[in-house]
Amino acid sequence: MMRFRKEKAAAAALTLLVTAGTMLPAASVYAENVYAPVSGTSTAFDKYLVMDLAAEVPAVSFTYSITPGEARTYDVEGRQFQVYAGIGTPVMAGVGTTEPNTITFAPNDGSDQEDAHSEADLVKNLDTSVSKYAKKTAVLDFSGCAYPEPGVYRYVITEQGTNQAVTNDPDSTRVLDVYVTDAEGSLKVQGYVLHADESDLPMGSENGTADASKSEEKPTGFTNVYDTSDLTIRKQVAGNQASRDKYFAFTLEIRDAQPGTVYAVELSGADQVSGSNTATVEENRGKTNPSTLIVGTDGTVQQKFYLQHGQQITVQGIAKDTTYTVTENPEDYKSAASTAENPVVAVKEGSEAGNTEGVIVSTDLTTGYLNERNGIIPTGIMVTAAPFALVTLFGGLGAATIVMKRKSNEKKGN
Repeated sequence: MMRFRKEKAAAAALTLLVTAGTMLPAASVYAENVYAPVSGTSTAFDKYLVMDLAAEVPAVSFTYSITPGEARTYDVEGRQFQVYAGIGTPVMAGVGTTEPNTITFAPNDGSDQEDAHSEADLVKNLDTSVSKYAKKTAVLDFSGCAYPEPGVYRYVITEQGTNQAVTNDPDSTRVLDVYVTDAEGSLKVQGYVLHADESDLPMGSENGTADASKSEEKPTGFTNVYDTSDLTIRKQVAGNQASRDKYFAFTLEIRDAQPGTVYAVELSGADQVSGSNTATVEENRGKTNPSTLIVGTDGTVQQKFYLQHGQQITVQGIAKDTTYTVTENPEDYKSAASTAENPVVAVKEGSEAGNTEGVIVSTDLTTGYLNERNGIIPTGIMVTAAPFALVTLFGGLGAATIVMKRKSNEKKGN
């Protein structure tokens, strides 16, 4: 009897198990849905260097680090956005250099004056009436980054650079978000959004896709400013024995400059080649005033210029904190140097009076020399000649009187 009961219980248990098995869904329904990670692609950001219209592009470089941002959850108009810390390290291709994560500008780089300014370029505080800019585009490669889930993956880009006369962007970081979406069970990198900081997330569309165009700030990169000034050198002469035809030799020395820097020289107020008049000494005749200067590897450049009375040259785009000295060969003239306190030469419009040596600041300067030469004009010749002239005059008048009297007597005799 006991054995029968055990067999009956075992049969009932087996029947229950089989019945229950037919009620369970396939095992795969309960398995965790695991995505195949998707690799990133590439995106880019722009780098702008703003400068005076007359300045040349300098030799400067900037380095960048790309690090994971902070993970957090956003609720934008009732829609949830999960932001993850960035995975992996994107690689920034070298721009103008073989060094990775570096952007380099060179003196031969063009600016927006060669290529018309594009409204698509979001350059901070650009006044096109006085400024231009050079542009580089950095490419970020995310192919080494694998994303396992849908969401927003955040990175922080930080800029560093210590360059003479360059003011870095006051916002040294940008936030780059990589948007990964579920595309019917597979992962897809939907796009990249660059924005100002980690507190900013572009508003989403109804389907939850971020729309960068709705962000309050749409930075495309970093904007730095190159601080330069112009130095004008003028020549004036005075005195009754001073020649306005004479060419004088000036020497300009620039120091503490970035090697390779190019300066444009405005020659509209001077002769490109000095003349050969008799007042000019032989070594100053037929000399060329150069239109450009190039700083040597030691950070200096020295150049002679040749100017007449009232002429001037302007060296454009000298970086802040560069030092300069202007000397001249006055020959046999008395020479006075122009200073900020005593500008002995006329100051160029839009410029300020400066010394013949000093440090470039954020102001255009005019300097130069006033040369004087006066001589004593003898007055004795005129004094000596006067009595002789008077005797001659009175002698002539006497002779005329005698002739007139003779003619009168002759008429009376008739």
